[in-house]
Amino acid sequence: MKRYRIVLSKSAAKELDRLTSKSHDKIIARLHDLQADPRLQGSEKLRGINAYKLRVGNFRIVYQIDDAEKEVRIVMVEDRKQVYQRLKRKS
Repeated sequence: MKRYRIVLSKSAAKELDRLTSKSHDKIIARLHDLQADPRLQGSEKLRGINAYKLRVGNFRIVYQIDDAEKEVRIVMVEDRKQVYQRLKRKS
C-alpha cells in the first residue's frame, strides 16, 4: 500500500513551529501515522467542511485527504479551544 504524502499549509507550519518541543514531537509522530492511514482510528470527519480532525492531547490536527493524489493536507494544528473558534469562522 502506497503511503500518503503529508503537505503542511503555511499557517499549519507556523503553528507547528510555535509549539513546545514535547507537543511538537507528539504531533509529528501522529503526522507519520497519517501517512500510513489518513483515516486512523480516532479521527473524525467534520461536519460542514470536507476535512477530518485528529486529537493529540489538547491539540487538534485538521486535515483534508486527497485519495487520488495520495496526499494529506494539514490545514490547522491548534489548541482545541482555538481550533473550534477558527472552524466556526470558516463555515
